[in-house]
Parts: sequence; C-alpha cells; structure tokens
Amino acid sequence: MAEHKQGSMDIRTQEKTFAGFVRLSTWGAIISVAVLIFMALANA
Repeated sequence: MAEHKQGSMDIRTQEKTFAGFVRLSTWGAIISVAVLIFMALANA
C-alpha cells in the first residue's frame, strides 16, 4: 500500500464544486428574499 503524503492530493475539482455550491446557495437565498419581498408588497 502506498504511503499517504499530506497535501499531495489534487483538489481542484472539489474546489470548483464547492465554489459552484456556494454560488448556487447565494443565488437561491437572493431569489427567495426577492420573492418574499414581492409577495409582501403585492399583498399590501
């Protein structure tokens, strides 16, 4: 079995995936807040 060396793994794919997740979560939160504001104004 090969010996593991700390910090030697290529994590570019994981970093891209995480950045995409953060971006999607941010846009989802922004859209949700915008919909809630619209609903509050439309009901007023």
